[in-house]
Amino acid sequence: MTDPNKPSSGKKETSPLAMAGAGFEFVSSIVFFVLGGYYLDEYLKSEPLWLLVGFFLGFVFAFYSLIKRAKENE
Repeated sequence: MTDPNKPSSGKKETSPLAMAGAGFEFVSSIVFFVLGGYYLDEYLKSEPLWLLVGFFLGFVFAFYSLIKRAKENE
């Protein structure tokens, strides 16, 4: 049941906590892939190859999840 006093715009309201979660997911995915690349470089002695690969993969994954979340909130 909807509240008759509240105007309906047809859009979902996004809470600040949900936006903070999206930001945390964005940053943490980049950090996760960068750390993975760093430790892989340490193990394989191939710096900075896997660090850079991890950064770009993390960036792509972060934008993918951000776009996916934005489409869910449309």
